[in-house]
Formats: sequence, C-alpha cells, structure tokens
Amino acid sequence: MTIDQASFYNKAKHDYKNFMLQYDYWIFDLDNTIYDYNLGLFRRISERMTEYIVNFFDIEFTDALNLQKEMYKKYGLTLRGLMIEKKMDPEPFLKYVHDVDFYDLKKDYELKTLLKKIKGQKFIYTNASYDHAKNILVSMGILEEFEIIFDIKDSNYIAKPDYKSYDMMIAKFGLDGNKIKRSIFFEDTARNLKPANELGVSTVWIDNDFNLEEAKTFHQYIDFIGSDIKTILNDMTEN
Repeated sequence: MTIDQASFYNKAKHDYKNFMLQYDYWIFDLDNTIYDYNLGLFRRISERMTEYIVNFFDIEFTDALNLQKEMYKKYGLTLRGLMIEKKMDPEPFLKYVHDVDFYDLKKDYELKTLLKKIKGQKFIYTNASYDHAKNILVSMGILEEFEIIFDIKDSNYIAKPDYKSYDMMIAKFGLDGNKIKRSIFFEDTARNLKPANELGVSTVWIDNDFNLEEAKTFHQYIDFIGSDIKTILNDMTEN
C-alpha cells in the first residue's frame, strides 16, 4: 500500500509532548541514523563491500555489485546471504568493509547534550559490527551515552528486519513484560520498523529521500517522522 507524500507526512506529525514521561528505553540504529546519511560514510562502506566481493570471487565489478544487491534484497544483509549461499567467513568480510576513514565524523557536542537529557536507558541496535559501532560513537564523542551495543554477531548474523534478530535484541536489552511498550526505536530504513512496531515498540523514521518510497509502503508501522536525529531529540526532550 502506498499513499501520496503529503498525506504520508501529515499522518505522522506529532507535537512530541511528554515523551520523557512515555519512554524509558530508547533504541537507536547506527548507520545513517546516529549520523547524517548525507555524509557519505555508508556509501564508502558499501563501496568496500563491493571491492571485497570482487576480490573474493574474482569477478567483475558489475557482477559483484549485482550479487551484493541480490543478497541484500533476499536476506536483509549482504553478508547474511553470502554466508548462507556462498559459505563466506564473516570475520574477514566485516573487518574489510568497516575499515573506512571517519574523516567526516566530528565530536558532536549538540547530540551528546541531547542524549544526556534522556531520562532512560539508551541502546544501539545495528546490523554492523561492534567495532564499527564503537569507532563511530567514539569519533562522535558519544560512546558513553549508550549502555549496550547490540551488533550483528549478537544476532548470530541474522539481520534486521528478520524477527529473530528483534527477539534476541529484546532479550539482551532486557525489554521483557511491559518494558516493550515503553520503548522507542529510531531507524532510517523503514522496513526495519515493521517488526518493532508489531512487537509494541514505538517507531521513528529518520526522513531520507533514498528510503522514501519504502517508507510510504510501510507507513502504517511508522509512528513518528523527523528530518534528523538531533531535530527529533530536541523536540522530544524540550518539554
């Protein structure tokens, strides 16, 4: 189901009143959510992914890119598909693709201040590796603001939006019983919000043109929309 763009944005507008009283558990995706997707960091990661596939299988760039996209579409994570269908060892792959320069990531004192305002536990839930998440959070000066990082190894390489990944995430974060209803999840990939929403977690989509059409398709699983994480948190924590 799709809707027109104007109706889509009007549907999820909210005044963010009393958010600090509504939620005790704040779950954040990492890439393109904690930092601005326009920076190009994730694009560099994707390029290294293609390079690794080219070298590993000794194939042409176009073939590698097509394989990368095929595995992502089928499994929600390129690595997951390559592990299942090509028996790839995940460790060298993760080490290579996450070996990128973070030159465009700076200490983000504004984001740090906003995170400190949250009266609740804060977690990172990512399809990337722990080392990658730590490197980004350290570069931005916000590592200490998060209590737990749930990475792709924690989920046994089962990626969002597979429901098994969410079950393992909930177990690690201790979101049993009524805690799940007092949880909120921030994510730039709209389809990753569907399982969370169905579990009873409130969902926030980080607005981006790349994922807009998918967001329209999954609009019923999106509770709130914002242009970027700092704008959203500023609105949520000002009351």
